[in-house]
Amino acid sequence: MNMTKKEKVGLDLIYGHAGKRLVYETYKRTNPEMAQKYLEFVANNQAIQYIKWDDSKKKFKA
Repeated sequence: MNMTKKEKVGLDLIYGHAGKRLVYETYKRTNPEMAQKYLEFVANNQAIQYIKWDDSKKKFKA
């Protein structure tokens, strides 16, 4: 999987935070598409602390 520079930063943020790491690892096992969306959201919103899933829009939100 080729990652953008921004996604690599997002991955570093995820693995630097126990809660985000747990969420990401769970998504990777159960729903890889959600894991990718989570990574992209974190990469694009690096200062956001609390992340929720918007089921109607099928995307993450702060």
